[in-house]
Amino acid sequence: MANVKISQLTAKGSNLVASDRFAIAEDAGGGTFASKYITGAEIVTKNINTYSSTLNNLVLADANKIIKVDNNSANDLRIPTNASHAFPIGTEIIVIQYGTGQTTVAPTATVTMRSSGGKNKLSAQYSQATLIKIGTNEWVLSGDITT
Repeated sequence: MANVKISQLTAKGSNLVASDRFAIAEDAGGGTFASKYITGAEIVTKNINTYSSTLNNLVLADANKIIKVDNNSANDLRIPTNASHAFPIGTEIIVIQYGTGQTTVAPTATVTMRSSGGKNKLSAQYSQATLIKIGTNEWVLSGDITT
């Protein structure tokens, strides 16, 4: 990862990339500071990945992205195990049901998905929900969801 200064980004033609790191200081008390970092991936605009099949599996390239599910038939969006796709804890994926077919979010094998009332489907066309990875094989789904 490259360390980047904000002044470097003001230069004409500079672009922030996901691997850039920005150092920030946290007051550790007693006149000392602890170095912390945020990455370009944490502050860049989210890109959109589109799925149009009836069975779709999340992959690492979907991390911190918007998933647009564009299908007019009922469809599934599967959450893979950590062993097959090791999303970092804290990964956030926004899911939009763009087509008229209802999108069901389904964990695979040993994955636990938590949601209010066990809801796992987006409510209607143009509904959106957010998946957040909170443990090795544990995700939370929240948003405009139903059973």
